[in-house]
Amino acid sequence: MSVSWLNPLSWPIEPWVLLGIELTAVLYLWGAPRRHPNLPPPLWGRVGVGGWSAARCRAIAFWSGLGVIVFALDTPLESLARQLFWAHMTQHLLLIVVAAPLLVIGSPWLQIWRGLPLSIRRPVAKTVVKHPAFAVVRSAVATITAPVAAWVLSSANLWFWHWPAAYDLTLRNHLVHHLEHGLFLGLGILFWAQVIDAHPFHARLSQFRRVVFVFTAMIQSWALAAVLAFATGPFYVYALLPRRPGGISALTDQQFGAGIMWVPGSITYSIVFIACFYLWFGEEDARAAQSASTLVGVSK
Repeated sequence: MSVSWLNPLSWPIEPWVLLGIELTAVLYLWGAPRRHPNLPPPLWGRVGVGGWSAARCRAIAFWSGLGVIVFALDTPLESLARQLFWAHMTQHLLLIVVAAPLLVIGSPWLQIWRGLPLSIRRPVAKTVVKHPAFAVVRSAVATITAPVAAWVLSSANLWFWHWPAAYDLTLRNHLVHHLEHGLFLGLGILFWAQVIDAHPFHARLSQFRRVVFVFTAMIQSWALAAVLAFATGPFYVYALLPRRPGGISALTDQQFGAGIMWVPGSITYSIVFIACFYLWFGEEDARAAQSASTLVGVSK
């Protein structure tokens, strides 16, 4: 890494990305609940991990999610992604399996909404929720946010943007590149919201269905990684570059990217899979204990 990469002033800042991050951060801070200093925190804010309140854990997840987005898109990784497939793959994975689940855990949606002026919130909410003109939009949102649709859309989106024609277009067209990253983040949030409870909402899937949901998604991402890893030649326009950082071949670069998708890209899936499996076993044990207690009561 050259010394210039250590200087933030030389980084390839994406103004629209930075503006979006800043606006989100301002609304989040402005929408934070305010309470009298002599009043205790609400009950839901007292339960957390390692002595930290749940509200603090969510705040850490939210700010970490924003930080990951900045790291993926507004650092030298963005420049490197235009020369190396594995760097571009790293960007995608940071958005899908790091930033997206962190934002879901952070549950910032209501707080960001409260950050908007009341004069904007009231008419917008009334129009979107009640106006007949938005009936089709409401129906479409309800369909898209269903678990099956979320799984299909996120998986199809992953495969589509790794189709060589679409992938190469993102390297030639900056707007398409932004669209690609926006869809990875947005559909990533939609995907993880199906299996991670985002306060004050709860995912609709049972714990067992969450296990299936995450496992099948991990399998299909492995399938894409296998296609990339075992290809006999490079798929993408990187092969036309006269040289690449590190002097690696285009095929080796593609195989590195596949390996990153296969192993580090599976970490979040594995963590959530194990957590859902554990919670499912707990539910089954509780159900069995309740059935046994009922049978004992009946026998008496």
